[in-house]
Amino acid sequence: MSDENLPMNDEPVVISSLVVETVPGKTAAVAADLAAREGVEVHETQGHKLVVTIEAATTGASHAVASSFAAVPGVTGVNLVYCNFEDEFAGR
Repeated sequence: MSDENLPMNDEPVVISSLVVETVPGKTAAVAADLAAREGVEVHETQGHKLVVTIEAATTGASHAVASSFAAVPGVTGVNLVYCNFEDEFAGR
């Protein structure tokens, strides 16, 4: 993720939750790839699905990160579950 995708100190943070579906047998590799990305956290693996969050400065930046998941070998689907604007993190 480039610096323009990171939250600024005086801006709210956008937190998005997604379920990423993978090819069975590729789940661990996909999880490692996603977890290595700035602002991305893999919380749980359930079979061939991953529960992932993205923290970004804007919805556009969050969308760009989520869209990039489709290019990861082994990813078969990316589904947005939740998106929230966290004003309480502004100024951190």
